[in-house]
Formats: sequence, structure tokens, C-alpha cells
Amino acid sequence: MSGEFDEASLLEGLDEEHGAPGPSQIVAIVGRPNVGKSTLFNRLTRSRKAIVEDRPGVTRDRLYGIATFDECSYVVVDTGGLDPELNTGLPKHIRLQAEVAIQEADLILFVVDAVDGPTGADAEIGQLLRKSGKPLLVVANKADNPEREVAGLAANELGLGEVLPVSAAHGRNVGELCEAILERLPPGAQADTLIPEGTRIAFVGRPNAGKSTLVNAMLAEPRVIVSSEPGTTRDPINLPFRYKNRDLVLIDTAGLRRRKQVARAMEKIAAIRSIRTIERTHVCVLVIDATEGVRDQDQRIARMAFERGKAIVVALHKWDLVVHEGQEARDALEQAKEALAFLESPIIVKSSVVGAGRDEGAGKTFELEKLLQACLTTAAALERRISTSDLNDELQAAVRDHNPPMHKSRPVKLYFATQAASAPPLIVISANRGRCLAPAWERYFIRRLRKRWGLFGVPVRLVVRGRGKGNKERGSGGRGGKP
Repeated sequence: MSGEFDEASLLEGLDEEHGAPGPSQIVAIVGRPNVGKSTLFNRLTRSRKAIVEDRPGVTRDRLYGIATFDECSYVVVDTGGLDPELNTGLPKHIRLQAEVAIQEADLILFVVDAVDGPTGADAEIGQLLRKSGKPLLVVANKADNPEREVAGLAANELGLGEVLPVSAAHGRNVGELCEAILERLPPGAQADTLIPEGTRIAFVGRPNAGKSTLVNAMLAEPRVIVSSEPGTTRDPINLPFRYKNRDLVLIDTAGLRRRKQVARAMEKIAAIRSIRTIERTHVCVLVIDATEGVRDQDQRIARMAFERGKAIVVALHKWDLVVHEGQEARDALEQAKEALAFLESPIIVKSSVVGAGRDEGAGKTFELEKLLQACLTTAAALERRISTSDLNDELQAAVRDHNPPMHKSRPVKLYFATQAASAPPLIVISANRGRCLAPAWERYFIRRLRKRWGLFGVPVRLVVRGRGKGNKERGSGGRGGKP
């Protein structure tokens, strides 16, 4: 595939206007589960970006943030908890993600529990970090009072150098920790933002639909953890990507369950962040398990994104599992079209990680190319500006072909049309009466606009306004319009 993963762009220096030289320095937070790594990450970055819960295994993928102290800034990476005794399934994937963070780090914060003291697992992780050869700082977390500070110094027996007792939850000694970090980082490097530029493409859907699998296939590397366990992804992961000289940002999101199925606070937070990601993106790829078809929850997610003015591409994922079934495959495609008809001409791409032909690699590349091209097409349609003259030509042609029905026993006259906004397109029609168009005629006109300007997979909003100061019906109602 012609696209390539560009995670290095996450770690570039400041923009030229800020004048900061050199690449950003990376500080990785590493340790066993439930020692407070994510709490420390949130404290250093002064954010609530990492989900925190009093149970092990909450963080899984690598999560990046910016820490600033004393006018210096650097990149902080939160990692999942390491359990040396478990090296299969999900713990194995978490370990691989942590190892990548260790390899790219300029400094490692090895977090231990000041209350529990150093454990056998800490000793094994310490050996792993020692072999990496990277600068290391041991942080004894949960040192909420002087007694626990003294207890935290027991981590000196790990033989990994200086130990700093801190309380990430309460901010105790965090200033001293920040000073120690800056002392160990090369001078001059800065980090400005981790928000990459480009068209933002969010992969959304129910848990276990294959969102992370698709993202990894596009990046051609296991950047986000994939597991058969539903709900593996917790935090939205922003991944810069270069495709056909276009800057894109692929965003893997947590699966959205039905509200009554969301039990834990952690799942609620993950769902809220997925919804916020949808609000901040340009294109949503609705990933649907082709073997299960479109469910009620898929429709809810699609409607939520569509009503928020987002372009939508529907990916019938795991298509390789149904494509050989003949009638079953045709039924799955027709069911998807019918269930998502409210999206008004959605773009549906049949996708799978494994190619359908003998050359699996070529098949996979072709399918991913189609999906990416569909995303670029809908992104362009979302931003499309239609000239006023062309829009009025189409309006006049639409009236000639099908005159609008009468409104309250009075004829409807349409004078003028203009595009008031894009992303999504907003068309304003000036008429002799406000809110005078029948829904059927509005749908007819919008279909003409879609066909002529390729506005497929994009919500098109139509507003009809009455003309003249004395008109009591100047309301801005209409299809998709806001009063």
C-alpha cells in the first residue's frame, strides 16, 4: 500500500514559529499493574487523558502526552502494566507495546508501589530495564505521607539508582520529580503538541467489530493491541499516516456498547471519549462485523455521527468470512444498505484483513486502498463548496422537472439558493414562505445535489427561509436545519 505509518511526526520539535530546535525527548512510564502509572501520567501532563481505575490492567496501548515544567516540555508515554509471569494473550500484547515505548524512550520512569515495597515482579522488570541501557529513574508512588516516603526508599534494594518517593494522586514531591527528569534529559529539546495535522478518520463501532485490526493493517504494524476479548481498546489512539501525499490521522476508538450494557465507570469513560472523538473528527468509518450484520447499536452509532455532521464510510469487515457463501454475502450487503438507508446514500466498502484471492497480500492491499480512497472521497465531499450560480441552475432545473407542492393552499415559489457553510454542506433556499417545502421534495432536491456533486456519505442540510420583512414565516426550518 502506498501509505506509510508516520509515528515519528508525533515526536517532532516545535513549529518554526516557536523556534525550538531538535526532536522531542521521550519519557516512558513503566511498571507492573496498578502501581499508579496512569495517575502519574495525568499528573505530569496536567490532564485526565489516561483512564484511571483502582484495578490492574486498565491501560493497554501506548498513550502519549505533553509534560511542561519550568518552561521546558517533553513527551510522556503511558504504558500498560508488565506482568513477567504472563506472556500470552492480552498480557503479551501489552508487554510488546511497553517494550516499544522503552526502545524509543530517552528516559524511563520505573514506577513501584511505596506501600507494597519492591516485589519479585519489580525485580524482574528492573532486570529488563537494566538490559535496555536507557537512563532510569525509580519512582516510589503512593507515598502520601512521611512514613510512606521512608517506606518507599526500600526500592533502593533493586539496585537501579536513585529512588524518588512521590504521590501522583496528591502531587506530593512531583515538583522534585520534574526537576530530576529535566536533569536527565538533554537540554534544548522541546515538545509543543501531540495533535497531528491532517484529515481525521475515526474507526467507530461496537466492541470486537475489528476496528483495531483494520488500523493495524493500514499501518502495516501492530500499533494498537488486537484481541478477541471485547473492549480491548480503552483510550482513543491518534496515529499520523501519510497516504498519496495526504496527511491523515487514523483514530482507533473504544467500542460503543448499548447504554444498559455499560457497567463499569472505566467503560463509561471510554465511551464518552469515543463520542468526543467522533465530534472532533472529519470522517467516521463505521466498522460492522459482516458475519453479524447491522445491529441496532450500529444504527445508533451511525445516526449519532451523521447528526453531528460527520462524513461516514461503512466498512463491512471480516468480509472474507462470508464472501464465499454466495447468497449469504449478497444478503449481508442488502441488509446493510437497508438498515443504514437513513444515511442517505452511504458508501459501503467490503473489507477484510485477509485477501480473498490466492495472493493474500495483494487482496489485502486492494481492499485497504478502497477503504482509504472512500475516506478521502467523503472528506472532500464534506468540505465541498458549490458556486451560487451552479446551485441556482440546479434549483431551477429541479423546479422545472418537479414543481414543489403547494403549502397551505398557496403556491411555493423558490427564488434563490446559496451554500451558507461546509463541513457539512448547508444549503439555504430563499422562498415566498418559510418552512414551505414538503419533506419529499426536499429529499428529491438533496438527491439531485448528491448525484451532481458526489455528496455521498455526507449529511446535506437544507434550510428554507421566507423572503420579505413582512413575512411572518421567515423561520429557518427545513431538512437538517436549526431554528
